[in-house]
Amino acid sequence: MSEQKNTQPTSIRDLQPKMRLEGRVTKVELFGALVDIGLEREGLLHISQLPERVNRVTDILHEGDQITVWVKEVNKKRGLVTLTMIEPPRLEWRDLQPKQKYVGKVTRIESFGAFVDIGAPREGLVHISRLSPQRVESVSDVVQVGDEVTVWVHEVNKKAGRISLTMVEPPAVDWDDLRIGDIYRGKVTRLESFGAFVDIGAPREGLLHVRDMGVGYLDHPSEFLEVGEEVEVQVLKVDRRRGRIELGMKGAGLELTEEEMEEPPTVMELALRQALAEKARQRQRQREEEDETRARARREQEEILARTLEQLSR
Repeated sequence: MSEQKNTQPTSIRDLQPKMRLEGRVTKVELFGALVDIGLEREGLLHISQLPERVNRVTDILHEGDQITVWVKEVNKKRGLVTLTMIEPPRLEWRDLQPKQKYVGKVTRIESFGAFVDIGAPREGLVHISRLSPQRVESVSDVVQVGDEVTVWVHEVNKKAGRISLTMVEPPAVDWDDLRIGDIYRGKVTRLESFGAFVDIGAPREGLLHVRDMGVGYLDHPSEFLEVGEEVEVQVLKVDRRRGRIELGMKGAGLELTEEEMEEPPTVMELALRQALAEKARQRQRQREEEDETRARARREQEEILARTLEQLSR
C-alpha cells in the first residue's frame, strides 16, 4: 500500500493525515495511549486504533515501547493529534468508481463469494456470480486465500460500507450506450455460414450477417473476412431483452430507412426499463447483504468464543 512517509516533522503544522511516524509510548490509559512523536504535543492513540482488538491497552502496549503510527486526524488550531496503528487505506471512498481496475489479494472465502483487499476502506466482495463468465459451483474452484486477483469495481455503497467487485471484465460499451447508426471498430471473433460475430466491446458480440457485408453473394463469410481481422461496423439493431446486436459493414451502402430505424423509447418506456433494472439490482444487493450479514454474525460469534476461551485460560 502507498503511504506518506516523510522526514520526521518538526511541528504539528507539518502533519498531514496518513503520514507515517515513529513514536514512543509515554503513558498508557484505559482509553488508549499517549505517544511522543517528537513534536510540541503528544499524540493520542485510542484503543480502537490498535492493530488488534483487545480488552486492555496493556495487552499489547507498554510505556517506553517504540511503535509505528500514522496520523489519523490533526486539529492544528487546538494542537491535537489523533494517531492510529492501523495502516490507512490506499484508496478513499471517493476514489472508487464503477469499472475501475485494481489488483487485490483474496483475504477470505465464503460460500457466496470471496473478499478481496484492494487497499480501500473496506474489503470488497466478489460475489460467486461474478467470479467468472462461466457458472461457478464452488468459490474455491476459482480462488484461494492469498491469491492475487484482478478485479473491477462493480458498485459502491459508502453509506452501507459495501464495495462490490467483479472478476469479469466489464464491457467497454454498455447496452445503454448502443445507438442505431453508431459506428464501432471491432474484431471478428468467429465465422459461421450465416455471418461473422464481431466484438465491439459490448456485453455481447454483434452479428454481422452475410447479407449486410455489402459485397454481394458469398458462399461463406470466410471469402471476405477472417477471424482476428479488425473491421468498422454500424449498429443496425439492438435487442437488449434477447441479448442481440445486429451489425452492418461500414461503407457497405446500408441506408437505414425510417422503418428500420427504431423509434427512441418514450419517457414511460425508459422509466419502466430503469425501474425493472433497479429492481433486479436491489434483489442482487439484498442477496449479497444477507450473505454478508450471516458471515459477519459467524465471525462475531467466533471472536466472542475466542476471547472467552482466552480469559478462561488465564
